[in-house]
Amino acid sequence: MPRHSRTKSGTRIYHVVIKGADRQLLFEETKDYMKYLEILEYYKQECNFEIFAYCLMSNHIHLLIRHSIDCSLQTIFRRLNTTYAIWFNMKYNRTGFVQNDRFFSEPVEDEKYLLTVVKYIHFNPTKAGLEQAPGASYPWNSYHEYFNSPPKLIDTSFFLETIGGIVPFLLLHSVTSEEKCLDIDQSRSRLPDDVALDIVHKISHCNSVTEFQSLTLAQRNEFILSIHKKGVSIRQLNRLTGTPRGVIQRIISKGKEQQS
Repeated sequence: MPRHSRTKSGTRIYHVVIKGADRQLLFEETKDYMKYLEILEYYKQECNFEIFAYCLMSNHIHLLIRHSIDCSLQTIFRRLNTTYAIWFNMKYNRTGFVQNDRFFSEPVEDEKYLLTVVKYIHFNPTKAGLEQAPGASYPWNSYHEYFNSPPKLIDTSFFLETIGGIVPFLLLHSVTSEEKCLDIDQSRSRLPDDVALDIVHKISHCNSVTEFQSLTLAQRNEFILSIHKKGVSIRQLNRLTGTPRGVIQRIISKGKEQQS
């Protein structure tokens, strides 16, 4: 099917979501998150865009940015995604896509929706069960930078002037809401991804998708059954181990048949 053209924003502000290819991990460990932010900072200067909020989750990324007249959204993310994918593949001795070949974007045209998107991005780790409230413990989003002077990566002045300062910013993030923004998946996993990933590591002793994919078929099948019994869903197994969903379903079905 032909791709639909992106809806353009009159403000040049967009909420962008980048997914891991086939729902797999974009970040295996702390150094990967750090490297992505380093690359993001480089292209922020190179392409002259502003960042108002971000959140790096294990298998997807949220960014709220305003691009310049001279550098399009497509140019920014082609450069950013390509640079990170090359680095990631070299580090983990793998090939192929790291991100989905097409990122998602939606225009942010008014103040009300701007507030909604910033709040939504900062609440991502909370809704995923990774922290109790924005800023409580999750390090890979921009919430903390609103309290830094000067901020390292994001442009805080625009949003703080829009909302009226740091006190309204705190009030905005003090209550959860069910407002919907551009998202990659409305369904929620039974376990938070960090808990599921810890289970994968403990059972398989593999520290990356690449290591898991190097297992023998017998080892892989045994580990998948054990991990699934701990409550890790098929969808999580797919992206945390790099094993196709159809294969996982067959392994689980065969395991159930052998037990009956």
